[in-house]
Amino acid sequence: MRLRIKYSKTGQMAFLGHLEMLRLWQRAMRRAGLPVAMSQGFNPHPRLAFGPALALGLESLAEYLDVELAADREPDRVQVELQAQLPPGLEILLVRTIPDQAPALTAVIDVAAYRVTWLEKVDPVLLQQRVESLLARQEVLVRRTGRDGRPRVKDIRPGILKLVLDPSPDLVMLLQCSQTGSVRPEEVLKALALEAPARMVRTGLFARRGDDLLAPEDISG
Repeated sequence: MRLRIKYSKTGQMAFLGHLEMLRLWQRAMRRAGLPVAMSQGFNPHPRLAFGPALALGLESLAEYLDVELAADREPDRVQVELQAQLPPGLEILLVRTIPDQAPALTAVIDVAAYRVTWLEKVDPVLLQQRVESLLARQEVLVRRTGRDGRPRVKDIRPGILKLVLDPSPDLVMLLQCSQTGSVRPEEVLKALALEAPARMVRTGLFARRGDDLLAPEDISG
C-alpha cells in the first residue's frame, strides 16, 4: 500500500538538508515498526519519495512524503506511531492512503505558496507600488548558476502566478514549482528591491487543474 504524508517543518528542522531528512524519516519509520517496502536491484533502498525540495533554512507548513509499505496499516495508527519517533519541528498533519498507480508528488505538484513577513516595519503603500510595478513587467530577469557552474539568465515572470498583500502587511506568493521550472521566493523579493529583512514560510504545495488548485492529498490519479 502507498501512503501520502503531509507534515510541517519548522524551527531547527528547517536547517536539515535533503539527505539528513531522508535518514531521519528512515530511522523514524524503522523505530515505529513500519514495514517499508524496499526497491529491487543490487542496492535496495526504502521506497520513499519527497515532494519538491525546500530551500535550506526555510520553514514549511505543508511538506509531503510518499511511502510504500509491504503490508497494510491503518493511516491513523501510522500517524500516531510515526509522530512519536519524530523530533520537535516535524509534525505530521495527515496520513492518507493513495492508489498504487497514483502519480509521484513531483509529477503533480506545480505550484508553491509562500508567505513573507517583514521583521522590520515596511511602508505598505510602497510595498503595494512595488508589487504592482513587478506584475506589470513583461519579464523579470534573474541570474542563476547552471549545473555546469556557469551563470545564466532566466526570465521568472511567467512563473510568478500571484502576488497579494494582506493588511499585515504580509506578502502572499503563488509561484511555479515544477519539474519544468521553478521560481524561488528570494528572487521575487530581490526583484521587488526591498532591503528590509523578511521571514519566508512555504504555506502550501498544489497541482493546477484549470483555475483550481488541488492539494496533493486530494489527487488520486
